[in-house]
Amino acid sequence: MLKECETVAFKSVINELPESVWETYSSFANTEGGIIYLGVKEDVDGSPIYVGVNDVDKILKEFWTSINNPKKVNYNL
Repeated sequence: MLKECETVAFKSVINELPESVWETYSSFANTEGGIIYLGVKEDVDGSPIYVGVNDVDKILKEFWTSINNPKKVNYNL
């Protein structure tokens, strides 16, 4: 079963990206990398709960705009 670990993070993203996405991105950038699953949160047993994203296009645009903004992210990996 997929669970959060050093290389997997779940982010509950319904209407906007949480700031914690950037902390996780930075952490992965400074280690061996990882995968951030958007629209997923962690259950009490560590398993993923799929909560979805209301406006996928908006969230993807926000993510890619931010990741290509040098004031937000030093280097787009």
